Amino acid sequence: MDESFDPKGKGVFAVGGILGRGIPFFELERRWEKLLSRPDIDLKYFKASECERGNKQFAKFVVDPNGVSPSERAKLDSISHEFLDLIIRPIPFDDKSYLCIQGVGVVQEDFYEVIKDDNARAILGNSPYRLAYDFAMIQCAWAMKELEKNLKAGKQKTMDTSSSKDPVSFVCDEDEEHSYLAPKAYRNLKNTNPQAAEYMASFSSAKDTDCATLQAADAAVFEVRRALNLALKQWHGTVRRQFNLLANAHIMFLITHSNKEQLLHIVQTHKPGEPFKLDALMEMEVNENIKFSF
Repeated sequence: MDESFDPKGKGVFAVGGILGRGIPFFELERRWEKLLSRPDIDLKYFKASECERGNKQFAKFVVDPNGVSPSERAKLDSISHEFLDLIIRPIPFDDKSYLCIQGVGVVQEDFYEVIKDDNARAILGNSPYRLAYDFAMIQCAWAMKELEKNLKAGKQKTMDTSSSKDPVSFVCDEDEEHSYLAPKAYRNLKNTNPQAAEYMASFSSAKDTDCATLQAADAAVFEVRRALNLALKQWHGTVRRQFNLLANAHIMFLITHSNKEQLLHIVQTHKPGEPFKLDALMEMEVNENIKFSF
């Protein structure tokens, strides 16, 4: 998982990434690193925001990052499409080769309005970072609970009594401000949310510039944030082709958001310093595909 966010006080603070098993992640990493080293691309890492802006590593593809030409934009987009295609591409002869994308957004205007109150700030924190990550982790646990239901139903037909439970091992992008607190915060989240904890395994972090699968998570959550901004009317326009590539491949699993109503509920039900009590989200039911209206 990784985060993607708009300037403070505007738009959405999103956390999300990719869920999958070991073999497809291994294959994604192999393909990703091969594409990075291709002579016409030749990048140390892929970062979606830098590709979009044509700056830092991607400055070599443009004359002026402040005035990207149509042909330069087409080149940057083509690079982005190639990397996203690696997330979509299946592994031949492997029926568990799928990867799926999930994400959670916090509406920043609502968040910073709520924490003007000192008690709310003491509960929610100075930024949406911790809350958004905790929401995203609980959402992953919920996904595994739903998967377990489906696996159990299939095994009952064949009298298979083996375990159907798959917990999530989280790998998150390192953050200079929050990383040293993250392992303790993760333990506290599990201790406070026992239903979700059944589906939450290990926690680790790494630099996205050093980890291909985190770069893929960054690319995914970048599109999740942009789509949420459009769906919540924070922005005007249409989704990029990059989002549609992922959505049309049916790997966009679940995108949710939290607004002022939910934030105030958390403030009302918590004390300063308490880990977030989010186990109620484990009872969420999604019975149909939800279409965004953009």
